[in-house]
Amino acid sequence: MNNNMVTDNLDQFLDVVDESDMVIGSATRRECNSNPNLIHRAAYALIFSSDGRLFLHKRSNTKDTCPSLWSISVAGHVDQGETYEQTIRREIIEEIGIDLKVEYLEKYLLRHINESEFSAVFRAYSDGPFKLNKKEIEKGGFFRLDVIRKKMWGILTPFSQMVLTNLTVRGLI
Repeated sequence: MNNNMVTDNLDQFLDVVDESDMVIGSATRRECNSNPNLIHRAAYALIFSSDGRLFLHKRSNTKDTCPSLWSISVAGHVDQGETYEQTIRREIIEEIGIDLKVEYLEKYLLRHINESEFSAVFRAYSDGPFKLNKKEIEKGGFFRLDVIRKKMWGILTPFSQMVLTNLTVRGLI
């Protein structure tokens, strides 16, 4: 957990789900992000430019997890009662300031040392420009996938690495 002044709402309640993605309870964001037994939901969007580059952003140093690391285009926790698609559409507007049509790719359970998430992944297309939410994003840019894999892999969030690996293995990117 980040020791800097965190701007995320750590008391936000998230649905806790079982390994079939069925709601079994709720817990705070703080609890979910520090206990891998509390499986919760997240949505991710990969935004590609017309020339095939992927938009990545550097997370603000005030994020509760993985501050200042690079991340997939847009990501966010699914609020209680919200669908994955509602979440990603909300997060796209909140984080990069535009509304985009999204295409559902897949969903899977991702586990990391501190947390476990059912992650729904979407794809969208845009060349920008984006209006970055400075509370969440320090900066962003479009990068070729080979550059991401060769030069940026070590500075990506663990969940970004897992999502990109899964999509590559399945031939979706």
